[in-house]
Amino acid sequence: MGRRLAVLLSALLILALTIDGLAHASGARAAHTITLVVDATDAPHKLFHAREVIPADPGPLTLYYPKWIPGEHGPTGPIINLAGLQFEAGGKTLAWRRDPVDMYAFHLDVPRGATTVEADLEFLAPTFAGGFTSGASTTSHLAVFAWNWILLSPPVAHTDDLLFDASLRLPAGWRYGTALRVERESPGEVKFAPST
Repeated sequence: MGRRLAVLLSALLILALTIDGLAHASGARAAHTITLVVDATDAPHKLFHAREVIPADPGPLTLYYPKWIPGEHGPTGPIINLAGLQFEAGGKTLAWRRDPVDMYAFHLDVPRGATTVEADLEFLAPTFAGGFTSGASTTSHLAVFAWNWILLSPPVAHTDDLLFDASLRLPAGWRYGTALRVERESPGEVKFAPST
């Protein structure tokens, strides 16, 4: 009887720890919402503009450009095409520095009182084939656009912790196709439902 009781108590303890761990994990997995506004009106000229509003606490912050792209069996994130990088918080332009080892990481200091960092960046679509998927798929009439081209993200344990509230401005007369759920649409602009 004593052995059965010990096994039962052990099983109950494991169950309690598992339930507590799951509850803690689900609470810790609350998403950080990043606003991402992409302006593709210069797509015919192979240029994409973006503005991100990233939640941030005062102090040191590292933001990462996507390095590992699904389906591309290596660290092929097209950082060489990233341009025009500027940061602002609390109405002040922020100095930034690139990590001396990881070229996909950018360090900055968020000033006291700021709750977000605004990042402006541009992506120069390549004119040559190869290098990464859909890289040379931008012409004067068509663009195959990959969201990873124009975003930076803070470090998180799980990428599902990041929620993107994204919108896209299109060149006049262009249409779009996507698997993302559309929240609303106006002439030349599409607002997507928040998504990881």
